[in-house]
Amino acid sequence: MKKRLIFIILAVASCMPLAAYTSTNIAGQTGLIATPTARINFEGEGSGDVAASVGYNYANNGTGYSTPRVNVALFDRWELGGAYNSANNENDFLLHTKLRFSPWSGKGNSALAVGGTYQNMGTNPSLTAGQFYLAATYTAQFFGMEADTSIVLGKTFGTYVPTGNLDFSMGFDLNLFPSIFNGYVRWLNELSNYDFIYRNAPTAAYYRGAFNTGIRIPILKHMEKMKFDVSFIVTDALDNERGFALNASFGTRF
Repeated sequence: MKKRLIFIILAVASCMPLAAYTSTNIAGQTGLIATPTARINFEGEGSGDVAASVGYNYANNGTGYSTPRVNVALFDRWELGGAYNSANNENDFLLHTKLRFSPWSGKGNSALAVGGTYQNMGTNPSLTAGQFYLAATYTAQFFGMEADTSIVLGKTFGTYVPTGNLDFSMGFDLNLFPSIFNGYVRWLNELSNYDFIYRNAPTAAYYRGAFNTGIRIPILKHMEKMKFDVSFIVTDALDNERGFALNASFGTRF
């Protein structure tokens, strides 16, 4: 009887909503490495009406990529921002927005969001592209560790983009060995067939797919109104063009 009771308690606990951690990706979206998720930065009860984050990413796969970015989250369900990407003597600009429509308020065990980007690549001649996507995120237990799993389906439009191509990515943000690291180490993984900005990124996902992985360290995890994260990333980890990236993000809510 006691064993049955313990099993029931554990089963119920594994189905309860978990406190997933949120941070911004290379493009400035709340997300993994290059992939957006259905989360909003600083989401959850008591998060306030406005939160702002700034960040910087440096990547190198033989070519250096420098990407400062900004994110503003409003009313616990909408975010917008942008990023500047400098590489290969080009100056690229990216604007993004995302609306989480489920759950409409608070934080649930799952989330759905729609989003989009506008990208202006400083090539000669200049290229523009736009992406629309639907993101789904679910928080569950993976061998006793909380994991935020996300799937993204979308479409990129623009110069030289094949009309029949669809965007797809999936990945997870795992709270790695919480009994040891106490939530201060998170393992990021994603597989994507699109880059955070079209044709000028440290991966070549747009024509063959790319796997990115890394560790995110939420240094100020214990603080309610401030975040400071650093990430150490391997880009395109399974291909000969693999490289590394260093990512930092600071944010506060009001």
